[in-house]
Amino acid sequence: MMWSGWRRVAVIVLLLGCFPGCSLPSSSKAPPLTAAAARHTLDSWNSGFCKVVDFYGFYLSGENPANQDAYVLIANPNDKAQKPVIYMARFQLLTLPEGQQRWFLTSLTTHSSGLSRRLGWDNLMIQVKAPPPAPAK
Repeated sequence: MMWSGWRRVAVIVLLLGCFPGCSLPSSSKAPPLTAAAARHTLDSWNSGFCKVVDFYGFYLSGENPANQDAYVLIANPNDKAQKPVIYMARFQLLTLPEGQQRWFLTSLTTHSSGLSRRLGWDNLMIQVKAPPPAPAK
């Protein structure tokens, strides 16, 4: 059976129409990751152990803007004798099944015991939440 001209054109148009639709970026803009939200998440995820003393800032991990690392100085509020330690907190932008994008804290690690030993948590999945608004004065 030979394809007639209009059927061939219709198939080509349908195929070409599907490819751009699959590769278009999502219309929802990625939410920004702020230092205040990152610090609040770090302070609240394990408040008995983790208190941010100093937040040094973010740097882009690799070429992917959906992976951001932050360096933070963390102290244990329950152990005043323990010295604060510098940790690297990894934040990743993940897409939920509903299609919304959210930032998550995925690891908190340190090399304070030497470069060959990595301590901390590298299996976290904690959604970043903005800090509550400051009380009105």
